[in-house]
Amino acid sequence: KLGMHWQANNRAALSQAYDGRPACNYCHNCNRGCPRGDKGSADVTFIRQAELTGRLQIKTELSVLKLENNGNSKISGVVCADSSGQRSSFSAPIVILACGALETPRLLLNSADPNSPEGLANESGQVGKNFMETLSWASTGLSNDPVQTFKGLPADGICWDFNAPDSIPHIIGGCRFSSTTAEADLSGPVNYARRLVKGWGAEFKDTMRQQFGHAITVGAIGESLPNERSFIALDATAKDEHGLPLAKIHSYLPEEELRRLEFMAKRCSDILHAAGVTETIESYGSYDFFSSTHVFGTCRMGSDSNASVTNSFGQSHRWRNLYISDASIFPSSGGGESPSLTIEALALRMAKSIKHLAR
Repeated sequence: KLGMHWQANNRAALSQAYDGRPACNYCHNCNRGCPRGDKGSADVTFIRQAELTGRLQIKTELSVLKLENNGNSKISGVVCADSSGQRSSFSAPIVILACGALETPRLLLNSADPNSPEGLANESGQVGKNFMETLSWASTGLSNDPVQTFKGLPADGICWDFNAPDSIPHIIGGCRFSSTTAEADLSGPVNYARRLVKGWGAEFKDTMRQQFGHAITVGAIGESLPNERSFIALDATAKDEHGLPLAKIHSYLPEEELRRLEFMAKRCSDILHAAGVTETIESYGSYDFFSSTHVFGTCRMGSDSNASVTNSFGQSHRWRNLYISDASIFPSSGGGESPSLTIEALALRMAKSIKHLAR
C-alpha cells in the first residue's frame, strides 16, 4: 500500500542441516542465544573450525590490561590478569584487537606510556573520537489476524528503499525497515501480559489467549554520522576490578539525526497501519534510551595518518604489528546495515593482507 519493496532478510540460521549443525526450528529466540547451534554465531562457526586445526589456543577468564611497546614501531607484549588478579604477559609477531568500538579504544587509551603519552596508536588524537551509535525505532500494535509472530526468524523481512545517503527527502543519511517483533521481546506471553494486554482475572486470561501472537512490531535502524560531541573517553572515577578506568560514553544526537529519527518513527507507524493495525500500543527508540548494540568508529581507518588510527587494512599507522578488527575502524555506520558481515569481510581482507606481508 505504501509502495515499499520488501525482501527476505539474510539470516545466519540454517534452513537445512549443515556441518554437523541442525536446521533451524524457527522458535523465534535467536536474540536469546541458540542452544541448538543452528544460528551461525562465531562460537559454532569460525572458532570451532579454527580449533579443529589444532593451531588455536583460547585462554579464558583473562582480562587484557594493557599493550606494551618497544619504543620503536612494534607491540612487544600483551599484559593480562586472571580472575585471581595474577598477571602474565604474552608476545606475538602480530597483535590483533577485536574488542569492539567501546573496549578497543579503552584498552588503547589505558596503554598510554612515555612512548605514547596520549594513548597507544593515538598519534592522530582520533582514538575514541568519531563515535557512532545506531539510531533505532520500534512501533507495535495488535493485528486482528492470528499472524503467530512468536514463530519464525527475527527481522525476516527487510526494506532497503531508504538506505542510500540521499534517499530520505531533505535528510542526509539512510535507514532501513524490518519486522522486529523478536527484537521488541514479544516472543512469549510474559511481555504481552506486561505491555500489551489489559485486564484482570479470567477475562484477562481469555484476552491473552485471543491476542497472543497477534503483535506486529515494525522497526527501523538508521545511519549515524560522526560529530564532535559523541566520543569515548576514560572515566575519571569509575574503575574496573583491576583499577583501570572504564570507558565513558559521550552520546549526542545533532539536529540531522533527530530529523532522520522522526522520519523513521513516522514511517514505522505508516507501515503498521498499512498492515491493518488500527492502534499503535507502543513506540520507542533513540529518543527514549541509548543502546550500544551496534556502535562504530572510535578507531577509524583512513589514508591520512593525521586524521585516522589505522590504514584501510586495519593496521596501525605507527605500530606496524598492531591491527584492529572490529567496528571501531568503520569510517561510517552505513544506512542502517548491521555490522557483522562488514566486520567479517574486513577481517578476511585483513587476513589476506597479513598473509601477503608475511611472505
